[in-house]
Amino acid sequence: MTARQMTATTGLRVLRAPLLAWAAVALVSIFLHGPLPLYSTRSLAVAWEMWDAGSWLVPLFNGEPYSHKTPLLPWLIHLGWLLGGVSDLWPRVLVVLLGTLAIAQTGLLAGRLYPRRPALPALAAWAMAGFWYFFLFSLQVMYELPLMVAVLGGLLALCRRDGAGWNPWWPGVALAVGFGLLAKGPVVLLHLGVPLLAARWWHPAAQRDGARFAKRALLAVLAGIGVFALWLLPALTLGDPEYRQALLVTQTAGRIRDSFDHAEPWWWYLPLLLVLMAPWWWSRWWWAQVPVLWRDAGNRFAWIWVIGVVLAFSAISGKNPYYLLPEFAGFAILLALAADTRPRLGIAAGVGVLLLAALLLGARVLAGHVERPFPEALLDSLPLAGGVLAVVGIGLLRWRSLPVQAGGVLLATALLHAALTPLIKAQYDMTATAQALGQAQRAGTRIAFLGEYQLQFHFAGRLRAPIEVVDEAGARAWATQHPRDLIVVNAREDWRAPGPHPVIQQRFRSRWVQVWRASDWRALPAQQLPLQAAARQLRSQPR
Repeated sequence: MTARQMTATTGLRVLRAPLLAWAAVALVSIFLHGPLPLYSTRSLAVAWEMWDAGSWLVPLFNGEPYSHKTPLLPWLIHLGWLLGGVSDLWPRVLVVLLGTLAIAQTGLLAGRLYPRRPALPALAAWAMAGFWYFFLFSLQVMYELPLMVAVLGGLLALCRRDGAGWNPWWPGVALAVGFGLLAKGPVVLLHLGVPLLAARWWHPAAQRDGARFAKRALLAVLAGIGVFALWLLPALTLGDPEYRQALLVTQTAGRIRDSFDHAEPWWWYLPLLLVLMAPWWWSRWWWAQVPVLWRDAGNRFAWIWVIGVVLAFSAISGKNPYYLLPEFAGFAILLALAADTRPRLGIAAGVGVLLLAALLLGARVLAGHVERPFPEALLDSLPLAGGVLAVVGIGLLRWRSLPVQAGGVLLATALLHAALTPLIKAQYDMTATAQALGQAQRAGTRIAFLGEYQLQFHFAGRLRAPIEVVDEAGARAWATQHPRDLIVVNAREDWRAPGPHPVIQQRFRSRWVQVWRASDWRALPAQQLPLQAAARQLRSQPR
């Protein structure tokens, strides 16, 4: 075994505790309920449509080429389906594996940046495990996790050490760019571009010979784009002109200025980060370390990476919390540095968990002031979780090392998620409607959807034909032409009026999804027809 292999083996060994803890909690949590709309159900549906149609290069969305996403995540899902058949089992295990890999990469990156601080890899891994948003988002089947793994892989290649010196592995950087482009498109160039462009302020190789470093970095990026082109060029050939225009121009340019999806003001990420990084930034312990963390030239990588990417995304019109997911590793390294400097943390985590416990323990009192319906089981699960959280919070006030604190926050987040499972199942599980539509479609029934369809039925129903999407005006005409077929609408309330009833109806969030026989729906008085305004409630997630 070479010295480098021994170092890697030792690095993974010290990460064993945070990796096992996070993976165990995530595996239990992700199987508490089914895939959630609209993120997970949409990602699974795209993979299913590609699989069913044999469209291995061009992603599909309701039968049409899907330009919003690139194909790496569907391909990873297909690999599992080749071995075990089509189900949601492998995609769930896959995202847990990707999340665990990202935590391991964070620890290994900390070890490469600070070889003389042996505690940092484990501390950085624990910090990642203790980010509540990273944990909850990792329970979704989404494209950001493959992107995060690609970005961190590129940074590990960039920070490779050869003995006492730094010797970037440029083929690894190229592969990271290529796989990142396949995972989420050109945004990987932003995540990796900031540390590459600012390398002369933190990377010893760039400080020694900036011109040589810049030349090799450019060649690596171009090689990564070449890897991406191995998919892009055939996909463009197979797609129609609209797909080519959207893939090459609209999906990137359309989010930079006056975004078509989630346009927010420039300052939007600043207050959001205080929430996403809670409870770690809600403590004087952290802020007291910030000046020290900046003075050391070895610490500047994480600061430059995190601040540079946040500023870049702030300048872009389209914004979402998960756009910053790869940079959570940078925040984790900064927290690990602070914890290594001052091992005893503050009380923010313990106080936060205790406040959450008090809120859950008072669920029965608060329920009397809530008008929205919720399952009765919630009144049992929330106080039970609150009691356990109270014990966790007291423990966090007593033991304040980063591993204990991060493990406590991880456990608290998982308990809250478990306590909310009855609500999630009651208001987010579309399986019953999806399976009813699938059975109808296999029997030859056509299906229309009033509003904007986000593939919430395709995977669970194993739909093999597109659903026809109609607006308010087109819905009446379609119902007249297809009286024996089905139309899916969204209503503000469940249907209880006398006369014809929906074939099936179930709650989704604060609305009701109703499947009507077209002739029955067309015969309803105009004032009783569910309006498209209700259907717009489904648009809160981007495609």
